Amino acid sequence: MDITDDIPPPPPLSPPPVESTLSVTSSSEQQAPPPPPPPPSSSNNGEDYDEEGEKNASSSSQQQGSTASLATYIQHGHTIVPLRKRPIFLRLDVFPFAILYCMYVYCDWNGEYYEYTNILFPITLLIHLSVFLTQCWKVSVRSKVGYRKASRSKKKIGNWTHVLVTPPNNCGMSDIVPLQKRKFASSKDGEPSSVSEFMFQDVIFRKGSYFPDLWDGLSSNKNNGEDQESSNKKASCDFKRLHFPTDWPLSSYISKWKGHTTNTSLQASFQTYGRNLCQISIPSLWVLLGEQLVAPFFLFQVFCVALWSLDEYWYYAIFTLFTLFLFEMTAALNRRRSLKRLRETTRPSYPVLCYRFQQWDWIRSDELVAGDILSLKSTHNISEASSEQQNQLPCDVLLLTGSAVLNEAMLTGESVPQLKEAVESTISGGGIQPSSAAAKEQDKDSSSSSDKKSSKQYDAGSTILDMDDMLHKKSILFGGTTVLDAHPPSSDSSTSTSSSCVPSPPDGGCTGFVLRTGFETQQGHLLRTMIHSSRHAKDGVNTKDTFIFILLLLCCALFSATYVLLDGWFNETRNRFRLILHVIIILTSVVPPELPMELSLAVTSSLQDLMMSQIFCTEPFRIPLGGKVDTCAFDKTGTLTSDEMRVKGLRLPPPLPKTTIGIILTREQREIRCLDGETKHGSNADLVVPSEVPRDTLRVMVGCQALARDRNNNVNNNSSLIGDPLEKAVLKACEWTVQPNNATVVPAPHNSSKYATASPITILHRFAFESRLKRMTTLVQERNQKNLLVLTKGAPEVIKPMLTAASTPPNYDIVYRHHMSMGQRVLCLAYKDLGSNPPSVQSLRSRGRRYVESNLIFCGFLVLDCPLKPDSSRIMNELKASGHSCVMITGDAALTACEVARQVGIIDTAPGDTYDLREMTRVHYTDKGKGKEQVMEVDQSFAFVPIDKASGQYKPEECIAFVPGNIKVLMNMMKQNELSLCVTGEALTKVAVSAVRRQYFLTMQERYSKKKNIPPPPPIDPKTVLLDPAAQAVLKMLVPCVSVFARHAPRQKEAVIAAFNAAGRYTLMCGDGTNDVGALKQAHVGISIISMPEIEAKHRSAKEAIKSAKKEQKSNKKSSRKSSNKSIEQSLQELAEAQEQLHEVALGDASVASPFTSRTMSIACCKDIIRQGRCTLVIMLTIYKILGVNCLVNALILSELHMHGVKQGDRQLTAVGIIVAGLFFFVTKGKPLKSLSSHRPPSSVLCKQAFASIGSQFLIHMIAILCVTNMALAFLDPDDPSAHVDGPFHPNPLNTCCFLMTVLATINTFAVNYRGKPFMQSFKSNKMLLRSVQVCVGALFLCALEFFEPLNQLLQLAPLPSTHTIGVLNLNDGKLGGQKMNPILSIFVNTLGFKITLLMIMSLDSYASIKTERAIIRYYEKR
Repeated sequence: MDITDDIPPPPPLSPPPVESTLSVTSSSEQQAPPPPPPPPSSSNNGEDYDEEGEKNASSSSQQQGSTASLATYIQHGHTIVPLRKRPIFLRLDVFPFAILYCMYVYCDWNGEYYEYTNILFPITLLIHLSVFLTQCWKVSVRSKVGYRKASRSKKKIGNWTHVLVTPPNNCGMSDIVPLQKRKFASSKDGEPSSVSEFMFQDVIFRKGSYFPDLWDGLSSNKNNGEDQESSNKKASCDFKRLHFPTDWPLSSYISKWKGHTTNTSLQASFQTYGRNLCQISIPSLWVLLGEQLVAPFFLFQVFCVALWSLDEYWYYAIFTLFTLFLFEMTAALNRRRSLKRLRETTRPSYPVLCYRFQQWDWIRSDELVAGDILSLKSTHNISEASSEQQNQLPCDVLLLTGSAVLNEAMLTGESVPQLKEAVESTISGGGIQPSSAAAKEQDKDSSSSSDKKSSKQYDAGSTILDMDDMLHKKSILFGGTTVLDAHPPSSDSSTSTSSSCVPSPPDGGCTGFVLRTGFETQQGHLLRTMIHSSRHAKDGVNTKDTFIFILLLLCCALFSATYVLLDGWFNETRNRFRLILHVIIILTSVVPPELPMELSLAVTSSLQDLMMSQIFCTEPFRIPLGGKVDTCAFDKTGTLTSDEMRVKGLRLPPPLPKTTIGIILTREQREIRCLDGETKHGSNADLVVPSEVPRDTLRVMVGCQALARDRNNNVNNNSSLIGDPLEKAVLKACEWTVQPNNATVVPAPHNSSKYATASPITILHRFAFESRLKRMTTLVQERNQKNLLVLTKGAPEVIKPMLTAASTPPNYDIVYRHHMSMGQRVLCLAYKDLGSNPPSVQSLRSRGRRYVESNLIFCGFLVLDCPLKPDSSRIMNELKASGHSCVMITGDAALTACEVARQVGIIDTAPGDTYDLREMTRVHYTDKGKGKEQVMEVDQSFAFVPIDKASGQYKPEECIAFVPGNIKVLMNMMKQNELSLCVTGEALTKVAVSAVRRQYFLTMQERYSKKKNIPPPPPIDPKTVLLDPAAQAVLKMLVPCVSVFARHAPRQKEAVIAAFNAAGRYTLMCGDGTNDVGALKQAHVGISIISMPEIEAKHRSAKEAIKSAKKEQKSNKKSSRKSSNKSIEQSLQELAEAQEQLHEVALGDASVASPFTSRTMSIACCKDIIRQGRCTLVIMLTIYKILGVNCLVNALILSELHMHGVKQGDRQLTAVGIIVAGLFFFVTKGKPLKSLSSHRPPSSVLCKQAFASIGSQFLIHMIAILCVTNMALAFLDPDDPSAHVDGPFHPNPLNTCCFLMTVLATINTFAVNYRGKPFMQSFKSNKMLLRSVQVCVGALFLCALEFFEPLNQLLQLAPLPSTHTIGVLNLNDGKLGGQKMNPILSIFVNTLGFKITLLMIMSLDSYASIKTERAIIRYYEKR
């Protein structure tokens, strides 16, 4: 069965933001996508295309047909439209209207056409105002009104004054920016060179060949040739971002560049790149307020206020205008305050040691330019400014010599410091990845291709620097990170400075090359993302549901307005102006002025509640989305488990004899020992402590690491080590430590093992750990020994092909898979002795990792585990009990991830019922013609296989094919806990590649009649294939069935979340560090938590001490009680210290870029955000329902009842406005419940439950109001002037009764629609709201009973009919000069009296509304 059968076409996906491509297009061409960018190898950040390239691309795309669909996610860049500013008198909003105004003045002066000018002048004025406001709302309109489209010819660029820039999706809004023309002196002949440039979102784009010889002979020849060719051949205009020196051959950085040696070169760099500043401009308060005041919604509100003023409601209009202005002022102040906080995070300028003019000199950090060489050193010797500020790198730097330890938490969120090494030391020999056994089994094609890709030799003379390559990043120090320590190269080190042409700095620091400065750095990119991307985010008001809801209410208002207009238009006694004004008021009453304020207030209150829980949100509009979440995804290490690693022990191979010549070992003698003697995998009882391991194994444990010592910490123990927590735990367990040179490991002073006097081990070279390679290797040598040793550790499945056959135990796979299935982390340890006369280290580095990492000897499995965080299981169970689907997305092995998922409760099945997706090969034979032999063909397919069985151990009937027909079956089995599914990142990529290839061939079959004529598919980029529409169509079927996603890289995590979103899920992603940032941004709710292993360990030990002390308190001994009390006090003090340290942790820029950031160390923040999200969502739905009911009631008052003369006084409307504002405020103060309910709140106001609730409430209120109106009309004289429709307001019984009833209906909407449990505190628990409603209802009853006359006079209420009047009514058959009363109402009025009957109707209205709403809620909860 074809895997693509019955798959609906996926929705188009928006491409990721790319800011390096800029095109010049006309306004009619903006909707067309630009051609695909050139391959990454051609250029780095200088990509461009023009009109000629666009035509070529379109023609090639027509030839290739659907081949472009396999180009895997074409990235769109910026587009620009050249403009020329119009003179002020030729602007379209000046010249035509000036002529019209002059004509009107002339006609008015001469007294001609007076009747026409009175009509045309206000229409013209309205059109003029509309044109002005539309320019504020639409940039495209502003570009046509105030500018002309200029020619795109290169010769006409001098006529350009501005450009209209359209950024990629989700990268801010379009804008018109001025084009600047500058002339620079060339660095060779001194002749001025013209350069055109503009700045958009703090990034400079330039056009023109300026300083072509600035990096002459240093950058790639290929790129230089392309640049020259483009500058000579292109006839149209192209703009590029500033091209920084980030694509040179490595030899240019190391041995050719000597810094800026001349003043001409330095000035050219200054003119090209500017100062090294990240200046965040903060607009003035009045500028921000002006932007708020011209918003469409605010202007509509002001228009409503003007209408109320024309209807002589002055107090109400002034009160509404004041509240609107106060709200907009608050929003502008918050925006300005946020920009100020963001500017405070930028680094200040401080002195740095820079190599210029062939000498070292001190300069300010803001004077650095690309190409400078500076000294990197821990700045505790510099007294100026604070050490924290000075330790932050001012720019992106390539480390040329030495090594440095960096804390990248401020940039990536990772709490573990990273060791950076010189580029020559890192690159040499790196990047060679032999195919593993697993790779051979699952993907022979991809493994061979990856071998070709990864087996390239990194030669410093030919290798181009790649800022995105993980290996190159080992030598790149990004701006904003903190230098904890820096070590210059030693004279005898393999990474000496002999190849460098720059002398060592006088302060003994490391040397680095400045790559990027200002906003072009990594930190600058994050700052720009936070400034521009979130500025125009949805605010909860301008949403699709809101507009549809208002449109439905507008239909009701339109019906009422039409009824009033038709009734009054043909009545000659009516004032036409008053009639039209009243009709407009009916239409505008649909959108209440307080709508944006109340919705914003609900989100703001939730934002404050989250901050009280140490949860910070940068995108408040995502808070209501937390109430819609149905899928929760979690990272494992640092999120569900602690980053703290604990060494459980080692599984050792049997000791081999000194010589194996003539000795044949049996299978049992070669197996890893198992004490039970029954199984092949053994148990934890077979683990050996580090102090008892053989010397060869100990060497690998202590010598294969990349730890560094913090020289600012004078304590000589492992607490001062910086690096991977795993390596720190191993070194601590072995009781060894690192010396200050970071290259020698020695036994610790307190070492009590048999290796306390062992010789120190010196690390001569490191082949750094890479997540792609899953291993690390070092070249070491013991003191006073000539033998050179190769020490390797890594994933067992990766190391196995590198081992010698003699040292590989037969139960190798069984043992490590067993420990992984227990949730433990397993590393394979191996070594090789190169003898006493080995090749030089430089020779081994040049030969590469493949040569070094071969024929290794297996020396054991290192078994570690990460303790679960205390509340991970509890929170997970609560989330699952509340109906949330929980999954794990991690980079750990599948077996380990599944066991941890089982421990925390993500999966509830036994290990035998957990299945893993693997690639299968289907072999079949076909005949190729008559008499020809059968030819074997292999088809690619995928199936779920029991995860605890390796290749060859499972039977075909145990596999479940991954085909569309099995998806529903798998989902049902998962719901019944019959099985759990796991998918690795490698399998996910293969599924995506297979789907894209299938889509390609299916499309090509429509064009070619014969399969043999179909051209082969173009190469597929594995980095972007997961986001291809064809791949997402398959992945959105797969991911909802999977519980554990193992061995996933950051891009794969992002693709999984995107697939969940495409499947219609609302996703929450919780993780820590830079590996999860992409997934956090992709999810509807992304939460970044702090991971601090030291604080977590301190917190956990303190809690354990408190538990043990409480157990001792249960004993009757007084002495034990006293000691336990002391231990409890000490533990509580430690807890307080840990919490204080946690609050002092600075949130990184990448963490702040995440929608939510929590200072807590557990996933309890996920529950808090979901609780708060549900509370906010319910409050917003409550606001919609309240406003909907009130709008319908107002439409009834303004239409049907207004025709009977019902009006409201100015003071009445003002009092109602104050009451409604206060009640809305108290509604938004509702707090969420501590527990999560299994019921979900309605996700939108456009649902049956909301419509049923609004309709039933309006029906009840309408009946009550009409009954009261019918009662009051019987006592109203038709000739009373106060009953005239167009007359002024005068209190009468009809106005009074309707006012009391409508105010009660308004108050009832708050009491009835306040949802309360099970999502937020009940109505009775919200004391402020309860007391306010009680006071308001009590005041209404007092007014109805006329107990307090001053209150009635304040509210402009007339006296209600008395007992004497009711007697007269009885004599006149229910009529007293007015409309006849309903017989049933007449009976109640005559029996109980008018006031009591009025109170009875008010009470019945409240009771019926409450009971009906509760019945609707119960009905829809049962469904």
